[in-house]
Parts: sequence; C-alpha cells; structure tokens
Amino acid sequence: MVKKTLHWSLAVIVLGTVLTACSGGQPGSGKSEGSSSGGKEVEKKEPVELVFYITSSGWSEERFMEEYGNAVVAKYPPMKLKFIPSGKGTLIPELLAGGTTIDVVISSIGLTQAQILDNNLQYDLTGLIQSRNLDLNRFEPTTIELIKLFSNGGIYGLPLNNTVGLLTYNKDLFDKFGVPYPKDGMTWDETYELAKRLTRVENGVQYRGFISSVAHMSQINQLSVPYVDPKTDKALFDLDDRCQRFTSDLARFYQIPGNGVDAKTVSLTEQYKAFTETKTVAMMAHIGTPGAEFQANWDMVTMPEYKERPGYGPQPYPTYTFVTSSSKNKEAAFDAAAFLASEPFQKTMSKRGLMPVMTDKTVKDVYGQETDYLKGKNLMARFPKQLAAPMPVTPYDAIAKSKWTAQMDKLIQGLIDVNTALRVAAEETNKAIEAEKAKKK
Repeated sequence: MVKKTLHWSLAVIVLGTVLTACSGGQPGSGKSEGSSSGGKEVEKKEPVELVFYITSSGWSEERFMEEYGNAVVAKYPPMKLKFIPSGKGTLIPELLAGGTTIDVVISSIGLTQAQILDNNLQYDLTGLIQSRNLDLNRFEPTTIELIKLFSNGGIYGLPLNNTVGLLTYNKDLFDKFGVPYPKDGMTWDETYELAKRLTRVENGVQYRGFISSVAHMSQINQLSVPYVDPKTDKALFDLDDRCQRFTSDLARFYQIPGNGVDAKTVSLTEQYKAFTETKTVAMMAHIGTPGAEFQANWDMVTMPEYKERPGYGPQPYPTYTFVTSSSKNKEAAFDAAAFLASEPFQKTMSKRGLMPVMTDKTVKDVYGQETDYLKGKNLMARFPKQLAAPMPVTPYDAIAKSKWTAQMDKLIQGLIDVNTALRVAAEETNKAIEAEKAKKK
C-alpha cells in the first residue's frame, strides 16, 4: 500500500496550528475504548448527528472524514458527522449568530482563548470524565496541566495531539562547510557557536546559520516565561528578568554578522522560504518540521536547552477536542472526543507522523512509521525527557504576544535594543489591556 506523506504547509505553521495533513488506514474498531484508555464502553443505540468544526483553515469535509470522522463513525456506527470548514462566512461568531449549533471544536491551544472562551463555548468535562472512568494519567501531564489553566481547574477539552518544538537542520550545508551536525541535548550557547560557523558567504551567496519563529518560541519557551501577570493583568516583559534572558538569547542569533534580517526578510514566511526553498539556512527552531516538498538531506534534534535546565524541552503546544456548551448531544460528543484520545486512534496518528498525547511507550515507538519522508530521521527528538511547565495564562496573552512579537521583529532587524523592545512591548500591552477591559464595562 502506498502511504501518503505528512505535509506541514507553511500556512499551517504561520497560523500557529498543529493540525497536519496525514492519512492512512483507520484504527481498528474491534478494540474497545474501555480496554485501551480506561473509559467505559458506551453503546449508542439511537442515531446522533454531531457537528464538528476545526479552527484552522484549509480543512475540507473529505479531509476531516479521512483523518478523523471515518474512524469515529467506525467506532460508533449510529453517529452521523457533519463538518463545517472554517472560512469567510463560517467563522464561529457568524455561525453562532446564525443559530448553528456546533457540538465539537478541534483547536490548538494557541486559539483556545479566541475561539472557545471568547465565544462562551467552554464546557467542563469533569463529570463526563468521571462517569466514563477516563484515566487522565495516560496523557502527557503538561497537556492536562495546560488545559486546566484555561479551565479554572476543570477540563474544557481532551488532548488530541501535541507538538513539541525542535531544531531541524540541513545536513547538506553542514557537509558543505565541514561542520559537525547538531546533537540532542545541545545548549543554546553551543547552538549559537554552530550558527556562527555556518553563517558565511560562499561564491557570492550569503548562508545563514539559524532562524526561528520568534512568536512560537515565546509561547513554548523553556523558562516558562509568562506574558502577563494573572494577578495584576500587567505585562511582565519589563518586570521579569527571565523575559530579558529569553529575548536576548534569541535575538543574539540575528546579531551574528550575515545572519540578520531586514524589513523584507523578517517575516516567518520569508525566513521559512530561506530554509526550505533557497536552502541558504542551516538550522531552524520552531514547532514544525518541513514537509515532504523539502528536497534536502535534513534531520532534527531536540530543541536546544538552557544549561541550568538540562533535559528540559519546550512547553507543549497541543491540540484539544472541545465539547461545546451549546451541544445538545454532549455525551455522544464526549464519546467521540474520548475515542480520538484513545490508544487505538493515538497509535494510528502516531504512525502517520502526528505526535500523540499519550505517554504509553508503545504509542510513541510507532511514531512516523507510515510517513515516508520521516523515515531515517531522528524521530525521538519529538519526545524530550521532560517538557517545561506551562506558563500561567490570562485572557490577554494574545494581545501581549502580538506586542512582544512586533518589538522583537524590530530588535532582530537591529532597529532597537533589548531594553527598548521590552519597555515598549510592556507599555503597549498594558494600554491594550486597559482598552479591552473598558469595552466590557
């Protein structure tokens, strides 16, 4: 059987989502959810229609059914699934205003506040988790810890898949310049030295040692630096020393002579093209890997570590399945979500190259087995020894992240210094938070 490859498009990366296109056989429905995930087997005798929605763009009904829906229906034949693609005219506020009921929303953690909480779609699943005896200890602990931060101690969503930031690199460039490959467990200082050695001009071509998605890096930073103080609703950029440490450490890579960016090349889109298309960048740090279209000899290692925190990877960037407050079929919706989080389906996703959320070694060990372009890669780089603790969350994190990113873009272009970047980011964040609060009065 010819397997399709996992394709991580740039559009998906830019949107901050971790929902990747993957395909393959459906999970076997003979193995019960109860035996694999600790939940009770619930038989559905009456036909139930569930409406699914994915917050990222680019999803068709055919793709949804291939990747998720067919497996759910195979598990629960009485279920009928309807999928609404995200797009103009089908955004969640528009759908709700038009009277459409959505039963299940699949969303990355980065969009949870805007898509779930801001639309009052949150629903605490604690009661259903308990009645179904669903064992939350089977999941990567940080994914549960993170959703609890958004849920006031409850559980608004079940983990579906995870993404852990890593360092991908172009072996061809390392070979070209005779530089040793990166290794798992490198420190940021060691990575910086590698970047300097790989930033050079050869035959009139400027090669660069390192790029990153600074916005994503801030959200998964290993120091667990928060954007906003949840007690005061004030930005922490100029108040928490870790903010300056993280910002300075990341910015220094762009201060290497020849490794900088300007107004035309500062965007993630342009930086990504330099890695995957012109192939003039040696290393890239962010939450994704290049897709099958990347025709180069590449590999990946764990995200570089802070020397005082050996073995710690980034914070998790998971995707969750949310049962909505407006659903009239919450039990059926929960059963579907629980199945997608069960061992059989998690193994299927893992084989197809999507990072599972279960800690079971047998689920991790099959990661990428059915994804051709991942064969021969250092797949265990996706599973560091320990993930950093999720940082505290507030309703204003998206505002703060955008303000910091805007100043970070200026910083890595050499237009301002670190202190100015953090001070302005804090000032603009605080003003925006006050304006947002005023709207709700």
